[in-house]
Parts: sequence; C-alpha cells; structure tokens
Amino acid sequence: MGNRFIGDKKQSVGKTYLTASHKVYVLCRHLYYPKKLKLNNQDDVFSSRSIMDDKPIPRSRDKKKKKTGKTKWALIAFSLSFVITAILSAASDKVVNVMSLVAATAVLVAIIALGIIFDIIGLAVTTADIKPFNSMAARRLKTGQKAVSLINNAEKVSSFCNDIVGDIAGVVSGATGAGIAIKLFSEMDADIAFLLTLALTSLISAITVGGKALGKSVAINHSTKIVMFVARVLCGFRK
Repeated sequence: MGNRFIGDKKQSVGKTYLTASHKVYVLCRHLYYPKKLKLNNQDDVFSSRSIMDDKPIPRSRDKKKKKTGKTKWALIAFSLSFVITAILSAASDKVVNVMSLVAATAVLVAIIALGIIFDIIGLAVTTADIKPFNSMAARRLKTGQKAVSLINNAEKVSSFCNDIVGDIAGVVSGATGAGIAIKLFSEMDADIAFLLTLALTSLISAITVGGKALGKSVAINHSTKIVMFVARVLCGFRK
C-alpha cells in the first residue's frame, strides 16, 4: 500500500514526508485492557486501564537471593567472631603471663591500634566515591578494580572491619589489660588493686573510643586515599 497522500508515487531521494510519522505512533502508543472494579457490593464494572499505570512486578528471585546472601553473611560473621574472640582471648591471657610487662604493653597498644585502623577502613569504604575508581577500572588497573569491588561490597567490608575486627580488638584489649593489671597489682591490697585495675581498663576503653572518634573524621575527609591504599595493599602494591 502507498502513502495516503502520495499513493504509489516514487519518493525522491533526500525528501522527507511528515505523514510517515504515524507508523511510529502505532508502536509507541499505550495499550489498554479491561479490568473489573467492585463498588459497594454492586455488579462488577469494567473500566479501561493503561498498562503503563501498573507498577512493575517485583522480581521475587532477586529478593530471595539478597535475603539468603545477607543471612549467610550474618552466619559467617557470627561464626568468625565467636571463634576468633575465643582463640585470641585465651592466647592473650597466656601470652601476658609469659611475656614481660613492656612486651605485654606493646601488644596491648598494637591491639588497640588495630581496632582503630580497621574502624577507619570500614568507614572510608562506606563513604568513598566510586567515580575515580571506575575510571581506573576502565583502564584495567588492578588497584582500581579492587577498590570498586570494595566499595560495591561496602556492607560486608564495613561489617568485617567495624564489627568483627573492631569488636574483637576491643574484647581482646580488655582481656590483655586485665592480665597486665593482675601482673602489676597482684601484690597490693585487694581494694587498691581493684581500683587500679578498674582505672586501667577504663583508660583502655577511653583510648579506644577516643581513637575511633578521631579516626572517623580522618576516614570521612580522606576516604578516597584510604580506599586506594587498602586496594594497593590487597593487590601487593601493584597498579
């Protein structure tokens, strides 16, 4: 069939006809279908409704996968926290008893610093902008690809750094501080030893909380540099 205005006449090259646009409208128009409506126990009434008005059907499979993934990660985090805390707490008691006071204090400082550093990493990954790392990943740089992977899995990275490592470091530092206090104040009077032990453990807790508070501002202000450094470490300092 020819065009209704020009019939079967041949069209010249480079000439446009506005009437050809009606063919596009057939493909783009909204489709309507009848739907039943109930009004106060009366007869069903049919009304036309556009398919475009309906909300998209949710993908139940994707939701189930997300829920199962979160459940698995929660179980993994629970198991890791339980096992690592039990092992490190038992080891810290024996190590403090065997080591000298200076070495035990150095171990305590290292544990507190570890908890603060991982808290900074977890917050930096959560707040970092992914755009500069996307450009690096587009150039096939391993550091950029690793950084993009960390940011895309920010929930798991934050849970591991802040919850697992951070909380375990807090528990182990408390146990190590108690062991050092026993070593320091065992020969003193019971009441004085109790007060000094309480003061030492409170000091450890205050240092940990204060260090994490300072670390949060550092993580927010320098999140891109921190994520870049962590990605380089995970990649073995390769580009």
